[in-house]
Amino acid sequence: MKLWDYHIHLENGPFTMEWLKKFIDKGFGEGLAEIGISEHGYRFRQAEKLLDSPGKRREWAASLCTEDLEDYLSLIQKAKDEGYMIKLGIEMDYVPEHEEEIREFVESYRWDYVLGSVHWIDEWGFDIPEMKEEWDRRDVYEVYLRYFSDLKKAVHSGIFDIIAHPDVIKVFGFIPKKDIKDMYYDIADAVKQKGLCLEVSTAGLRKPVREMYPSEEFLKICSQQRIPIIINSDAHTPEDVGRDFEKAYNYAKRCGCTIISRFKERKRYDLPLK
Repeated sequence: MKLWDYHIHLENGPFTMEWLKKFIDKGFGEGLAEIGISEHGYRFRQAEKLLDSPGKRREWAASLCTEDLEDYLSLIQKAKDEGYMIKLGIEMDYVPEHEEEIREFVESYRWDYVLGSVHWIDEWGFDIPEMKEEWDRRDVYEVYLRYFSDLKKAVHSGIFDIIAHPDVIKVFGFIPKKDIKDMYYDIADAVKQKGLCLEVSTAGLRKPVREMYPSEEFLKICSQQRIPIIINSDAHTPEDVGRDFEKAYNYAKRCGCTIISRFKERKRYDLPLK
């Protein structure tokens, strides 16, 4: 079946049609039915307070908060007006202390979908290479407990349509020795209860962990709940749009997934994963 890729970032280039067209051409050259651009919210001055903190997190976010959201919105609308099968999305970092401000920001604009993700544990960006050494000072199991606790809060917040790379916490290959299956069941129950979509991401294949997000055990638990999925690349360059989608499709089928979703104006349309 024809697939679509809703997790694409333009951040390594300008908000111009010339740069966007590279992603469009790659996506449709891969046979995708549609693409969606989902820039990180922290890039935009309109969202500059949403990762505010007393320390490193604020400093990190401030260094990247350089763009005007209106330029992004105008670019995607121009592409739509020119007839491209493209969707307007955004990826929002969830931090519990700013939940209401994140909600207010998200509800102020007309997205086609909103990706929710957790990348921070307090002042620690656990998937940022420059902060990797912090893993050596932490108990891995306790890190996972905190990550999945915050991810569950993100799910229950009702802010998001899609939960992105749900076990991105494993990015550097740090895996607890203890059984974490209960954490997977907890998230699956929450996602099912809130009626959200779960991302199957090929990005993990390009990271040190070298495996899909989520893990096979995690995805099988979600498939038992008949949770709808979407297959995404988390591309930051045109070359990665639609990358490894055949692998992801076969992986999802093998794990028992049966429903795949598309979005328009924050309405979800479920289709059988044939």
